[in-house]
Amino acid sequence: MNEYTSKLTRFIGTIVGFILVLLFYISNSSLILFVCKLAQSNILPTEANCAPYTDNQPSIKPNPIKTNIFPTYTEPPMSMKLEIPYDLNATHTLINVFNQYKNMPSSNFLLNYVIAVCEDMLQFNYVYINTLMNLMNTIFPESLILALGPVMCIFMYLFGFILNMVFFIFTWFSNMHWMFRTNMNDSGEGPPKWSEVTWLSPINWWLGCWMVMFMTIVFMFGFLVISAIPISMYHVAIASLVFYRGILNGKEVSAFHLIKDTLIHYKVSIVTIISIAIVMIAFTKLGNVAGMISLVIMMLIYFGLVSTSLYQPIPESHLSPITTYQQAMKTCGSRNANRSGFLYNMFAGQQGGSVVKDLKKIGKMMSNHKI
Repeated sequence: MNEYTSKLTRFIGTIVGFILVLLFYISNSSLILFVCKLAQSNILPTEANCAPYTDNQPSIKPNPIKTNIFPTYTEPPMSMKLEIPYDLNATHTLINVFNQYKNMPSSNFLLNYVIAVCEDMLQFNYVYINTLMNLMNTIFPESLILALGPVMCIFMYLFGFILNMVFFIFTWFSNMHWMFRTNMNDSGEGPPKWSEVTWLSPINWWLGCWMVMFMTIVFMFGFLVISAIPISMYHVAIASLVFYRGILNGKEVSAFHLIKDTLIHYKVSIVTIISIAIVMIAFTKLGNVAGMISLVIMMLIYFGLVSTSLYQPIPESHLSPITTYQQAMKTCGSRNANRSGFLYNMFAGQQGGSVVKDLKKIGKMMSNHKI
């Protein structure tokens, strides 16, 4: 009797553990699905010359784009529509803090240099996330995103971590033009007035040279410390994604709201997985007899011989025909000259052979196809 009680306890514990792990996995899949729709909406701050980095508001068409979510397998295929408007998500707290300091009359060149590095890292990460998640949304069906999304995102996260470290090297040096700027506003009012330091001001010019050498030494011998910048900016960009809000069925929703909806709309698949797991665990933990009993019970419920709605899908509502999976188009004005520089133009700017621009091109390569 004690032995059977022990087996039963392990059986129940294993089932509870499996269900908790499954729910955690599905929750992460739901958040990834939300980010895929966020990427299709194209409202992430990916443009250096647009808000929130500058006062230049982006033009996004259509805004908001109607993204397909919870599609049916009917003919014709239908889906609910999730909209993520730009106006509803225009506030970015950290970038706003940066902008407030940059517009202070006493704004300092050194802190502006650090802010420029942080903003470049944030922009790079948003472009990286926007590109890959839009690709995932374009080429993979929703069921596959939910099934394998967390696994795929692990590899994306690791690759993005490496890219952050590489890009940080370029942005650390490309923003050193700030060492040759001085704030001429001594009135204590209004925005800062930046003036370029040249050799005609030898003291300030040599101070700028010494600062460049000093920051180079800091990079060489203090990389483990300053690497906190790309690491923190990477995780800030990732964490900020779950605070975006959208509109589903006329109601404002968050990324976490989507977890509940996913559990509801994929109830049959989730219950089927749990049922199969219970049968397999019963065979391994309780023996063949208990396993066969659980299998028979599951089959009776599945084929409707036992009256229950456990394997019945929910009645669908708010459905409309499937729309495009193409990303919304975003345009901005001319690039801010204060963010220029040889290395910046080469690796982070919006012209020439920039890495950021190439990432955006990758995101459009398969935008006309849906597997």
